[in-house]
Amino acid sequence: MDIQAYINSGALELYVLDRLSPDERRQVETYAEQYPEVRQEIEEIELALERYAVLNGQLTPPSSTTLTSVLAVLPSQAKVAEAKTPSSKTPKPPAGRSGPHWIVWLLALALGMALFGLYYFLQQANAQTTSLEELQQRFTTLEQDCEQIRDTNQENVQQLALLSDADTRGIVLAGSDNAPNSRAVVFYNPQAGEILFSASNLPAPPAGKQYQLWAIDANGPQDLGVLDEELSAGTLLDVRFVPDAAAFAITLEDAGGKPSPDLSQLQVIGNVPTGS
Repeated sequence: MDIQAYINSGALELYVLDRLSPDERRQVETYAEQYPEVRQEIEEIELALERYAVLNGQLTPPSSTTLTSVLAVLPSQAKVAEAKTPSSKTPKPPAGRSGPHWIVWLLALALGMALFGLYYFLQQANAQTTSLEELQQRFTTLEQDCEQIRDTNQENVQQLALLSDADTRGIVLAGSDNAPNSRAVVFYNPQAGEILFSASNLPAPPAGKQYQLWAIDANGPQDLGVLDEELSAGTLLDVRFVPDAAAFAITLEDAGGKPSPDLSQLQVIGNVPTGS
């Protein structure tokens, strides 16, 4: 098992967000017990969520503009303090007595510590802001992935309902003399007004060519569109519904398709069974 690929799949984020099914949660917990990397990633995601909650709801660090203004004022305050201290022309105090210069050094030390603290806080605030932006971007990507998974799942459910419908007819398109080993399947439901197409065994078309699907009714061949050149076996495609279709066929046409089929390039064909 490729642990890194599993960590990058987004399953752990969905686990922390409680967006997985019970079976999927148990699988994540099993992997977490077997692989320390999985457990560490889950803990980091949980920590990131806690930091996100703190940053988003409880801690509002001062803006960079405010901190920069404070840092700019501090040096000028130090110069004012130094200007108020005795100049070098002021007579030195007698030995054994302390003069006012210690106040300047104490103020300078306090200002230096304040400057260092503000600089450190500014760096931490910038780092937390960057971390928050990254976390928000990660959540946005997760949300988009969840929407895509939801749409795909909904499409799969609809296709499964059509395939299991008693009115759906499975029509095998057998190979012609041009392609005796080629096969395809059309699932035709005239009551629901839907057609699903599946390429069972269609070899890759030659360069510059494309497969084109046709429904044949009383008016002759009806174009149902060209097929993707890299269409994988078993992929279900929704195609335009043609009522009262008597047969379905696939021809090999120039890339982009044609308005009428070249029957000399017929690849597969199958008749719609009559009756219930």
